[in-house]
Amino acid sequence: MELVRPLEPILIIDDVEEVRSYLIEILENLGFEEIYESKDFSSAKPLLQSKSPNVLFLDIELPDTDGTQILEYVNDTYPNTHVIMCSGHNSLENVQNTWELGAKGFIAKPFNAKKVDTVMKRLEMIA
Repeated sequence: MELVRPLEPILIIDDVEEVRSYLIEILENLGFEEIYESKDFSSAKPLLQSKSPNVLFLDIELPDTDGTQILEYVNDTYPNTHVIMCSGHNSLENVQNTWELGAKGFIAKPFNAKKVDTVMKRLEMIA
């Protein structure tokens, strides 16, 4: 019997390769297997279309597009995708803004396995 994984596939959009690699390592250690990554929005669009991720880890500051614009696009186009915003600028205004735009979580950088595990467990309850 195949294990049901309601939070997979997972897509990470972050322009810093080390951040993507670290997040993939954390997610794999938590037992997730179907994880995709992209360095910017233009290369992420085909993955959004072909993989229909259930969870999207999204950096707020990307070189080609502002993360909040991507958040709005994903919410409109893929309403079943749970977006977790990631940023090194975790000001109250930044966090509130992403919640208001429909993010399901926010992780401040640098993040650790416990923060990622907590946000994923919270998503499991609503998925």
